[in-house]
Amino acid sequence: MSESKRVKELKLNIPMDLYSELEKLAREGGYSSVSEYIVSALVNLVSPTTRQPPEDLAKWKARFERYIQDEINKRLSIIDTIRSQIAELYEKLDSIQQRLGELDSTVQEIRRWRAEAAEETREQPGARKPYRTGIERLREEKVVFESKLPPRVQRDRLFAYFEREGAIVLKLTRERVAVDPDYWREFKQKLLSLSTTAEEEIKNQLGDKGFELWKTLYIDNAIIYDSRAKKWKFVLNSIP
Repeated sequence: MSESKRVKELKLNIPMDLYSELEKLAREGGYSSVSEYIVSALVNLVSPTTRQPPEDLAKWKARFERYIQDEINKRLSIIDTIRSQIAELYEKLDSIQQRLGELDSTVQEIRRWRAEAAEETREQPGARKPYRTGIERLREEKVVFESKLPPRVQRDRLFAYFEREGAIVLKLTRERVAVDPDYWREFKQKLLSLSTTAEEEIKNQLGDKGFELWKTLYIDNAIIYDSRAKKWKFVLNSIP
């Protein structure tokens, strides 16, 4: 074999998308295979008579840089999507934890009510405890949350009864809340005099029952804290 006919095998590992582009160019150029097209391109590249001028090389360099940048942008887009999904997952977990806390509070309240009812039935034989009306229980409880009522209670009838008896009924977005009028006046006076957003301080000033009522109003966006005036304010004019 003559010196001019000797060949050297060269293996290349290239991405599939680049190989597809080379196949397309080979077909358009009338070449029988990608290998034949690459050999022709290499011959043209190293041949002194057909070597590309510097400006053509600059164009190829720019195209290669754009290709690399496009690939990087695709990967970054995937990372941004994952970050967004993780943030959304954390928000859902926070919402679930909040709902679990509310559910636990509701269960505790129902247990307390049932314990009181059971205590009433364990009175001395023949001695019956005086019957307490709903409005009398409200005066003792101060606040009744619709979400904490036992399932058997007819809610619409109960809150209509509270309104007829002169109780304060707050018709919030999430639920209705009945409040003893005297306690409501006391609660509003304390709330509107607060100049803090720290929950521990609010709880110390309002007490457990008042703190629970404040939190219900706050979550429902019925009250806001005016940072300029450093005071709590009711959002709705319909709040009594």
